[in-house]
Amino acid sequence: MRVGLHLSIGKGLRKTAQTAAYTGCQVIQIFSGNPMGWKPSHPDPADVEAFRSTLLQNDISPVYLHIPYLVNLAAPDPVVWAKSRETLSTALALAETLGASYVVTHLGSHVGTGLEAGVDRVAEALSEALAASAGPIVLLENSPGSRNELGSYFEEIGELLGRLDPVRARLGVCLDTAHLWGAGYDLSSFQGVEETLAQFHRLVGLERLHGIHANDSAVARGSRWDLHAAPGEGQIGIEGFRALVRHRLLQDMSYILELPRVHDEECVPVVSQFKALDRVQGGGCRV
Repeated sequence: MRVGLHLSIGKGLRKTAQTAAYTGCQVIQIFSGNPMGWKPSHPDPADVEAFRSTLLQNDISPVYLHIPYLVNLAAPDPVVWAKSRETLSTALALAETLGASYVVTHLGSHVGTGLEAGVDRVAEALSEALAASAGPIVLLENSPGSRNELGSYFEEIGELLGRLDPVRARLGVCLDTAHLWGAGYDLSSFQGVEETLAQFHRLVGLERLHGIHANDSAVARGSRWDLHAAPGEGQIGIEGFRALVRHRLLQDMSYILELPRVHDEECVPVVSQFKALDRVQGGGCRV
């Protein structure tokens, strides 16, 4: 098991890597640019070198690059769809520059045009982007299912992967626990985790799972909404996360904590407490 944080790059990649080391990260996730904008990141080469060097010195790996929230690979609007494809392609190129192993993307919303039409557009966008690049694996992140979002159910993710055989080796999945909870999957107990993983393996394949966003949820299961809480401080509860990290099939998994904006000092005990879930009883990961 490896544990890390989603960290801001607002103060530069050098500072981001230093924060990762200070907070005890073993893995790291960052945005490929402004999360609420289309403008890509163009980091200074010296900053990139310092970023990669600091991560290497502190054994922080792998690196996950998350594309902005505006991206909608299922968009029926041709302008939004074109911008989304371009942003994904740019992120893949940046991932190679930064030495990132994975690019994480939401699938987006079909905006009322129907599941099949949305899946078709996502498949075309992914095929085009992956055919034009090499290296990093694209991870499809599940959604809670609000606002006609795709990928809230394993059946949808499995269907999409089935349409992409030519580039299937470059595709995987990153599961967000808060999104799973919002979509109705029970992660609050060992039995719930066991049943959820069994469904995922049957419909998608555990070999496709390359990361977990370990987020608790402040909303009820099946609400179709996403409101993060620190692990153990929400509706899922600490026993659910303990069941995940102790599961026999997830011993080598990377867990990324997507915490609210808090000071670096507050992140240190949260990361440490999550690392200890496979060893100790009780408590939560408080911020």
